[in-house]
Amino acid sequence: MKKVLIVNASKRKKGNSYALERRFAELLDGKAEVSVFRIGEKDVRFCLACDGCKRKHEPNCVQKDDFTALIPEIDSCDAMLILSPVHWDNFPAQLRAFLDRTYSFMDFTQPDFSMAGRKDKKLAGYFCAGFGPVDVYTNMVETNLKSFATAGFRDYKAHVAGNANVPGSVMDKPDDLKAAEDMAAWLIA
Repeated sequence: MKKVLIVNASKRKKGNSYALERRFAELLDGKAEVSVFRIGEKDVRFCLACDGCKRKHEPNCVQKDDFTALIPEIDSCDAMLILSPVHWDNFPAQLRAFLDRTYSFMDFTQPDFSMAGRKDKKLAGYFCAGFGPVDVYTNMVETNLKSFATAGFRDYKAHVAGNANVPGSVMDKPDDLKAAEDMAAWLIA
């Protein structure tokens, strides 16, 4: 059974990302081993750029926080799903910190700059945007998802649900719910 890590980057517990977290859990129930990491409920500090993670040739970090404890799970999962709102045309700060901390997987001595134990993992990003250009947000999400390649996520898909500013409103959008179903199936295929 595939291992899927769901990373919820929202702090709004009654918002769209939490509604989608429940929906994806239903879609993956019995088909994958699912674990959830809610950034808003965790201690995820900013990268110190200290290069302490470069002293060993395995993913690690000198900081003692919830991200450091999650590194082995990130390294061993088959797929990761990021659920997040769009804030000011970008990733929210807590997700940006999470992404920056994947620097702990980077190894400049490797041809692909990665010390990830697995380099065949899938990454999906499902983002909810309020009122803005969905195509621009999709481009932003795809650009940022590529940065997770260092952590072994080489294949990725993105979806941005537009006009989803009202908490829970994404659940009333058939096309966006179909995108979630397709994304869940792709993650475990």
